[in-house]
Amino acid sequence: MDIYEKTLECPVCGKLIKVPFVKSSAIFVESRDTDLCVYYKGINPLLYDVIVCGECGYAALSKNFGKLTKWDVESLKEKVASKWVKREVPFERTVDDAITLYKLALITATSKRKINKYEVAGILLRISWLYRLSQDKEKELEFQKLALQTYKDAFEHEEGSAEEIDLATVMYLIGELSRRIGEIDEARKWFSRLISSKEARNNPHILELARDQIQAMKDME
Repeated sequence: MDIYEKTLECPVCGKLIKVPFVKSSAIFVESRDTDLCVYYKGINPLLYDVIVCGECGYAALSKNFGKLTKWDVESLKEKVASKWVKREVPFERTVDDAITLYKLALITATSKRKINKYEVAGILLRISWLYRLSQDKEKELEFQKLALQTYKDAFEHEEGSAEEIDLATVMYLIGELSRRIGEIDEARKWFSRLISSKEARNNPHILELARDQIQAMKDME
């Protein structure tokens, strides 16, 4: 089996839940899209990167699952758990299963006492990738636009140091999502902003991707 089970305690309701994780030995990268969506040979870990408590409805990306303040817990009990109907969470997941679970994570992220827009944008971006996998172009575009606007809002207004947030990647994603929805001038602006930024020096891979995209847009003219 490429998936193993781990027992975690839900930080909202305190129940023990069984969570599927993909073994690192089963992860084989096949290719990457320019918006950083990764394709895998065999099992896709993207489908399993959200953890959901079937008891209370709390859901989050695995890296954020335990990161709640007591005020977040109070807010989630009121806004999510009080309205939740207990259900089974699929152990082996399809793309459609994953879309549903990521949308639950989106509800959680937007129901916290203090909303982290970078977290919300990351979930929206992943949902757009899942719709790409399901070949639903309309929904993919819808969530790309939502992710783009949320990344912009986060970049301009969210508090967070460069150590906490990879600002180079954020600027790149704003540029690339702008390009993908047809806002070419906006894409150029953000790629150029990234290239001239101090953050770019710490992320040569992202810097190279931005340069590649600027050249690709020039070649299309």
